[in-house]
Amino acid sequence: MTGDDRIEYLPYNVLEAAKQRLRNIIQTFDTLYVCFSGGKDSWVLLNLVEEVYREMGIGERVRVVFRDEEIIQDTVLDFVNAVRLSGRFDFRYYCLPLESEKYILGNKETYIQWDPNRQWIRPKPAYAITSPVVMDQYTSDGLITQDGKGRIGLLIGIRADESLTRRASVLRKRHECYVSDSDYPNIKKLKPLYDWKEPDIFKYLHECNLAYCPSYDFQLFAGANLRVSTPLHAESSKNIYQLKESEPVFYAQVCALFPEIRLQERYFHSLDRYSIIARYPHNFSGIYQYINEHITDPAQRKKAREAVHEVEKARAKALREGKHANPFGGYPLLYVFRCIVNGAYKRKIMPKGLANTSKMEIAYEQDSSEKI
Repeated sequence: MTGDDRIEYLPYNVLEAAKQRLRNIIQTFDTLYVCFSGGKDSWVLLNLVEEVYREMGIGERVRVVFRDEEIIQDTVLDFVNAVRLSGRFDFRYYCLPLESEKYILGNKETYIQWDPNRQWIRPKPAYAITSPVVMDQYTSDGLITQDGKGRIGLLIGIRADESLTRRASVLRKRHECYVSDSDYPNIKKLKPLYDWKEPDIFKYLHECNLAYCPSYDFQLFAGANLRVSTPLHAESSKNIYQLKESEPVFYAQVCALFPEIRLQERYFHSLDRYSIIARYPHNFSGIYQYINEHITDPAQRKKAREAVHEVEKARAKALREGKHANPFGGYPLLYVFRCIVNGAYKRKIMPKGLANTSKMEIAYEQDSSEKI
């Protein structure tokens, strides 16, 4: 290879890239909030925002919002409260009746966090901000930012390598891919750490000598995923058995409140979630039929049907206009069906490129009665 043929690789530092994004964000938005969960990613983001504030000569405290989802370990809450009581941040602690889901053996059922009609796992803190109105994670954005003015940004510690859905969410845009819409026209969701990986997160914590939530140490020794979230969500519930090892007291509390979670622990790994797909026609009608027969909760059934309907329209438009490189308009039928079986219809189902389309998905389309 000659000198003229050599490819020049530019140095890429995710820390400096994130700080540059934050400088752009601070100069663009009127009011910013950091969404803090007590987890490692949002903790790094919170410290990084404060660091950039000081570098830019901004003396005000960073606004922080924490949504207490009720089904959360004491170790996480202790860490969150240590941050709250540090006095470094303008900290808002919310206990809201949010519509959420519990995932049991392939089925999603709705429950309300802090539902006044059932027993709670623990009392609400006296300092928590509350509301009598039942909301969801997205519509609650309006409440937690109600004192914000102008263009509002919600900073979220999401990384693209955490899931294919999160990766797809930042690949849709060529410019400012870390900026996405919310349910409110004046509120944007901002993901300045989208290109970080887990080692980058821990490197920052180590180099800045920052303590982190002890739950991660428990999870590490138990061989569990390093994740801070309610164990009832679809992804977390798949490994509910690990919670018994890493946080046994919390596990017992969750089982006392939701006894059916023991079924998930006992039988999930023997469950072939996808075998049921073979019983249905290889088309959108088959997917709707599955939804009607297996998603018993009316609210969840409605969400699933709406998600598939949006996919159906997007696929038809892409195929009609011929703008998508994927011959299935970015939405192979088997991929969509599996998203529904997984319960991945709370958020928008993202399209996938041809390179990520499997041979099994292509074969499934060949047996489809849908017009390709």
